Amino acid sequence: MLDAAIDLASRNLTDPETPFNMFQDAITSLSFPEVSRLFAMIEARAKRISRLSNFQGSAKFDVLRTLVEFLRRCSRVSDTAVCGRALTLLATMFPLSEKSAVNLRGHYNLSNITTFADHEDASGSAVADFKLYTKFWGLQKYLSRAYDVEDYAVWEKVYESMQQIMEAFEGTPVASTREADGNEEKRAVKFLTDPQLFRLQLGDGFFRRHILVQFLILLRHLRIVQKPEEAFDSSKSHTESAVNRRVLSLLDSIGPSGKTFGTGMTRAFYWEKHWIAWKANGCKPFDRAPVPFEASEQRRKRKPIGSDVGKPKKASKILSSHEDDDNGKPWALPSEEERKEDLKSWQNSAPTVELIQSQLTDDKDEEDPSLKRKNMKP
Repeated sequence: MLDAAIDLASRNLTDPETPFNMFQDAITSLSFPEVSRLFAMIEARAKRISRLSNFQGSAKFDVLRTLVEFLRRCSRVSDTAVCGRALTLLATMFPLSEKSAVNLRGHYNLSNITTFADHEDASGSAVADFKLYTKFWGLQKYLSRAYDVEDYAVWEKVYESMQQIMEAFEGTPVASTREADGNEEKRAVKFLTDPQLFRLQLGDGFFRRHILVQFLILLRHLRIVQKPEEAFDSSKSHTESAVNRRVLSLLDSIGPSGKTFGTGMTRAFYWEKHWIAWKANGCKPFDRAPVPFEASEQRRKRKPIGSDVGKPKKASKILSSHEDDDNGKPWALPSEEERKEDLKSWQNSAPTVELIQSQLTDDKDEEDPSLKRKNMKP
């Protein structure tokens, strides 16, 4: 049905909105496993859908609105694969320079709020270092609001917490980590903030890697806004570069692929630097305009073979009236009478049929005797 709707819409035999209405109805009514199969169908037909006449108008916003509503229904923990398919579909159908998907102002996701215990529970077992626990989870507020850290007083507080957390990471050995199998299903997680789990979480490489990546994102933001050097401590160990090196060193120590992961993060931030510069310059399109196709009537037509037979040859170079030839005499185009005389002389010099037949007869008489013997019958 979807193929039929696309074909009819491309031929203007039905309402152009029909394929998009079918897609919207299917997204809102199907279950998640069925939607995953639907995405596979849409991905295979994405180019055909994007070529429809009304896709660049209101239809693309209908597709965008439908997929955004679908993402709100999905769970970021258990439906990670389906969410990824939806985002990939948007990236396939929309051009890279589409401003509705580039986050021009660089807004952060402020809806993800982390709650944790702000006082010790007297009835439970005491946490080894509750002060470090509160600083650790309290830092999430600033990591999700990087603009607040631009203030010098806030940065001092954040810097102190980051230093204590990295010292705790360095003093806690990383538990043996198992590299994820390529066929293993990966899920996004939201870590628990129970105080009783804090000491175990410090030794978890998967948990530690997430926190250190958050540190790198914050430091990258401070480099982008070009925070003045006086905002950091004058000591060399307190500079942003030193903190960045320390974070990367901790990432390298996590698991057998730690160095590969750290190198990948550095490369990703390098690409993001150019991505931000592209947005700052107004999101200029990457696709170049196609070269205009030359009209058929303006094409140079090929002459049929033999069309020049019997016609006088054209001069290889046409001189203007004010140019001179090699003898220093002014050159002019031949008159009509001179052209007729040239044509008549060429026709008179052309061989006739009788002359060609006589030449063939003479050639036959002068044939090699050895060839005659070979052609004789025994």
